[in-house]
Amino acid sequence: MKNLPITTPDVALTELKNIFIPENTPKDSFFELSIRITDQDLTIRDLSAFLDFIDRIYGRLSEKGLRSYANSEHGHLRISELRKGSWELLLEEAITSGYSHALVIILIAVKYLPPAVESFANAYSQIEQGRLASANRRRITKEMKQDNQLAVLGQARINQLSMLLEYLYQKEDEKLYRTIRFVKTRLIDINIRVKRKN
Repeated sequence: MKNLPITTPDVALTELKNIFIPENTPKDSFFELSIRITDQDLTIRDLSAFLDFIDRIYGRLSEKGLRSYANSEHGHLRISELRKGSWELLLEEAITSGYSHALVIILIAVKYLPPAVESFANAYSQIEQGRLASANRRRITKEMKQDNQLAVLGQARINQLSMLLEYLYQKEDEKLYRTIRFVKTRLIDINIRVKRKN
């Protein structure tokens, strides 16, 4: 993640991750990110955009960056299990792994997606792009402060995380509207829990 062209909020990421790890959690525990989606009338294009969004965030947060992640033969994000009913996709990462923060960022990136997209690509100037980014950061910050779990982070950490999310949204600008549409119409819920390996 050091390769991101914004300041990496390492302390904010650690504090964010720790919110989801109960006290006295054994070191061999892992994060399980659960994504439940409806199993009927799925548009392949929107489902693909949503999964690609998650995968690209994971790749961007990897140590060597998205390009290296995409070209590597190993280390790709995997669905550890797919449960029937409504579909439940389970993604796992050891809490001690260098990638465990990526699952938490995916959680909040999906949770705080904009309600609609004003495309950065279509903004007529850098000033307009800056206005859009600033408005989105304010929205994310406000929503995080209203979230009982995240409000404990404090203003500075929330600001850093909102900047990171805004950066990730801008990088996915081209397909973001399809991801938003999928989340609005097909996502049932998304949450993260800490589990022990059997």
